[in-house]
Amino acid sequence: MISGRDIIYISSIEWDFVWQGHQEIAIRFARAGNRVLYIENTGVRSPRLSDSRRVINRLGKWIESLESGGVRSIEDNLHVCSPLVLPPFGPSWRQQINRHLLLPLIKRAARKLGMRDPLIWTYLPTDTALNLVRMLRTPQSRVIYYCIADFSQLTPYRAQLRESERALIETSDIVFAQNNQLAKHCMQYNSNVHIFPFGVNLQAFPFEREENGHALGDDAVRRLQSLPRPIIGYVGGLHRHVDFDLVVQMARARAHWSWLFIGPKQTDLRELSALPNVHIFGQLPHERLVFYIREFDVCIVPYIQNSYTETVLPTKINEYLAVGKPVVSTELPSVREFNDRHKILTLTPATPEAFLRAIEEALQAPDDATARSRRRAVAALADWSSRLEKMCAIIERHLAAGSDAFHAR
Repeated sequence: MISGRDIIYISSIEWDFVWQGHQEIAIRFARAGNRVLYIENTGVRSPRLSDSRRVINRLGKWIESLESGGVRSIEDNLHVCSPLVLPPFGPSWRQQINRHLLLPLIKRAARKLGMRDPLIWTYLPTDTALNLVRMLRTPQSRVIYYCIADFSQLTPYRAQLRESERALIETSDIVFAQNNQLAKHCMQYNSNVHIFPFGVNLQAFPFEREENGHALGDDAVRRLQSLPRPIIGYVGGLHRHVDFDLVVQMARARAHWSWLFIGPKQTDLRELSALPNVHIFGQLPHERLVFYIREFDVCIVPYIQNSYTETVLPTKINEYLAVGKPVVSTELPSVREFNDRHKILTLTPATPEAFLRAIEEALQAPDDATARSRRRAVAALADWSSRLEKMCAIIERHLAAGSDAFHAR
């Protein structure tokens, strides 16, 4: 693991959002002895009315952090910045305000923490992120772009995003990509591209059941254990990429099954939540998810197939497998690629009849210790401990070969 560095981490999600690779990598860097400034999402598109709560939360965090120099401390070596910036792209005056008034506040926060010659790690390919990288970079800095999705599918400014991403890839010293498709895209502009799908924290999803008071005393878990079987479960954001029409039809067709959803509500769920056999728990702490997933009979990934999801390998798949659970998913290209390697998932077309048939097959398939152990073994291949060590080895080799002047703080 890298240690003793200053790392500025430009994330595409909030720190308190569903726990993913963004937070996992940042906190591991901090605990390894690096000083990390985690910059929360500066956006890919302009906010909508449905984003009003998120905007208000960001304003509150920003005001709260003013007394501490624009950052809040999460734990030793890990600081979070919640910047106020105008949306990316659009008219030139918007970029000018960001570049000359708002982004310098982030640079000031980094200086207040004493950061110098930082390693700059970004998930965002927007003009805002690119301007921030250029502002923070020094001759001794190194830039890493982690390409995790095709963000051009999330903005009306597709051409502008593709141009800013091209410039970011060209200026990056190292590019990590989630899958082959994204890697091929990045290799058009940079030869130093390495494929690293998101991993899983095996310690957060222990295979063996821990019959301790903390787990047994959870009222929500007891409620879950009392539901009619089978329990069909989903963990993750309840967003527009979930095929809710599909889920509603399936829940109606199998009214005697229990359908459980855990995650932040990011879209209208009224039709789904009105069904008596559907239970929506909302977002839960990451460390508590294992107690719920253990009660699932089948775990599902009912994503819509579109230009954005075709490059996505959901983190939840390895979390489900780590607990030894059978997984049924729609036939997303990245999920199919994953399953071609491991032969561990049940993939299905996104129709109620086919998806229900796949769930029923998973319910009837052997679910003994051998099957559960094999699922866990596949998840273990994506353990963040080994995955991040390999990523760090690439970074260290580049640092050693590329610049003798680069030094630890």
